Amino acid sequence: MAQEGLTKSRRTVDNHILAIGGGKGGTGKSLITASIGICLADRGNEVLLVDADLGTANLHTFLGLEPPQIGLSDLIANKKKSSISGIITKTGINNLKLISGAKDIMGIANLSYGQKVRIINSIKKLNYKYILIDLGPGTSFNTLDFFLISHCGILITSPEPTSIENTYRFMRSLFFRYIRKMTTQKAVKSLIDKGVRQGNGQKFDSVFDLLEVIEKIDPRLRNDIESYLSTLDVKLIVNQARTDRDRAIGQNMAIAARKYFDISVDCLGTVSYDTKIRKGCLQRKPINAYFPHSKAFKELIEITQKISPSYQLGLNFSGD
Repeated sequence: MAQEGLTKSRRTVDNHILAIGGGKGGTGKSLITASIGICLADRGNEVLLVDADLGTANLHTFLGLEPPQIGLSDLIANKKKSSISGIITKTGINNLKLISGAKDIMGIANLSYGQKVRIINSIKKLNYKYILIDLGPGTSFNTLDFFLISHCGILITSPEPTSIENTYRFMRSLFFRYIRKMTTQKAVKSLIDKGVRQGNGQKFDSVFDLLEVIEKIDPRLRNDIESYLSTLDVKLIVNQARTDRDRAIGQNMAIAARKYFDISVDCLGTVSYDTKIRKGCLQRKPINAYFPHSKAFKELIEITQKISPSYQLGLNFSGD
């Protein structure tokens, strides 16, 4: 397989990297990341949370913490601590550690290629049972690349039409990003760039439309892409669900993902909407501390129990 960028990684440490993303802000990614991390740690696992929401990091808030004094900013800028192990902080919760996000640096959301690779490679070498990466909103290359190096990617959506639309857009962007990085064919790269812009090129309504065109350029590449898609481990959580119709959204989105992207998406479940969750967040407390018997937290425990190790997404970088 011709590869400019991403290849299957050889595992050197026994960790399970989970990336939590989705495309739209306000869907509860950070709350769910913190809650799943707490649940995993409560079961005796060594867990590390990484706040990769560059520029607007707030994962610490959902753990009841003040902004840590050290974080990804220091690693990126080579301040104070030069190694990633030096920016890991305690959370006050047994078995749970945190790498706070990047902030207070102009243009931090636009990491250079070298900075991104350094962070990614450093994270992959850490020896924790579970490493949860909380991603920022949107479909920037940085966000997509952090998602692609995970062993299991978890998409968070809410029942709002804009959130659902952005989640689909995230899946589509993820697919295009992967293909562009795995090929050296300039014709394929140009095809993808035009398809993404949809302005002066061919619009691809489904992955099958793109694959048909790619097959004419490089038949082997199509086979490689289809093989990769069959191994993807992508899961979905519907947050802030209020009605039965909301709870059915996950399965409907999974069907659409298979139809248009040829991606098998496993719906882990739904998390119910509750106004008390917002009140707890304002008190800077994790959900298990102020709302341990809520339906929402019980649903999060059930979701955590469904998460199993997977090694299919984990990919290495050698291109931008």
